[in-house]
Amino acid sequence: MKLLLPLFLILFAQQPGDPDIDRALVELKAGNTVKAIAAIGDSIKKNPDHADAYVLRGSIRMSANDTAGALADFNKAIQLKPTKGEAYNERAIIRLMAQDISGANKDLDAAITNGFINDGIYLLRAQLRQQQGDLKGAIADLDEAIKLNPNNPQTYGYRAGLLSDSKEMDRALIDLNYLLTWYETEPNTRRDNKPINPVKTANEGEVKNNTPFTIGIDAKTVNGTPADKEMLPIIAASYVRRGLIHSARDNSDAAIADFTKSIRVEPKNPWAYYDRANELEGKGDLEAALADVNRAIQLEPLNGNLRVEHGVILTLMGNTKEAQVDFDMLLRTDTNVWQKRIDERLEAVKKKLPTPEE
Repeated sequence: MKLLLPLFLILFAQQPGDPDIDRALVELKAGNTVKAIAAIGDSIKKNPDHADAYVLRGSIRMSANDTAGALADFNKAIQLKPTKGEAYNERAIIRLMAQDISGANKDLDAAITNGFINDGIYLLRAQLRQQQGDLKGAIADLDEAIKLNPNNPQTYGYRAGLLSDSKEMDRALIDLNYLLTWYETEPNTRRDNKPINPVKTANEGEVKNNTPFTIGIDAKTVNGTPADKEMLPIIAASYVRRGLIHSARDNSDAAIADFTKSIRVEPKNPWAYYDRANELEGKGDLEAALADVNRAIQLEPLNGNLRVEHGVILTLMGNTKEAQVDFDMLLRTDTNVWQKRIDERLEAVKKKLPTPEE
């Protein structure tokens, strides 16, 4: 974990002169964590009620993988000053490391209640709420994260996914459009502070971040750029999500366009090929659909659903003998499950095929 020294320096520059803390900061800047921890210990011996010193030492101990020592320091800081928001935040991280999701949630709640507020905390709590099945709460946290930092494209992608899962397709489409427009139009350099969401609601006004940062691990997120490799899976998945919304609204051409863009961004995702194949089936372009399913099978050869689709397309093309090879392969593993799936897909695709007049 990375400690942000400027935050420490800002905090302790505002404190009465403490030579032990000054010495700790010098050692910390030099990378001597053991000596820094010892110096803070000397300070605590002289002033055992200094909660900030415990949080500082706990943060350094976390960076040195001494989670037991860090936890003891954060507990002591909270005991001395129950409103110490950053101590709750960092204790939440330790609890997450111990798989204590409920405890981490409570600490994040306490951190926010006590004024340690930034987009990263809301983003983390949103993930925990999602794990617990609270999609509404997770979306509310992402709303707050975006208010605090309207420049992080990853948050828009995350919220769009949760909105889609919650069947709030109109809101999801707005987020997806913002995110993908940003990806298609922003230069591949670090962006300035212009929000990717240019729309302000009547009561939103100007968003300011008055987060009272003091010490500890900075929970703010780092805004991505189109050139960042970690953004590519998010962008590819967002094109698929938007394509599926277009498909559900019978806008097949827009859906195919988005699936194609997803493939260009991440060409090794079999499900983008699968989704595009479904749309091509509905348009009657069975040769192109078969090519997409073949590519998907190359990427994930053991997936039964892809084999079903392969057989369905062959059936629609009149090649029932080869199709039966696919079906028999699956029926030998589980007759009931795969026969039902095969029948469902054949029936669904036949309904979507254009009539001769069309």
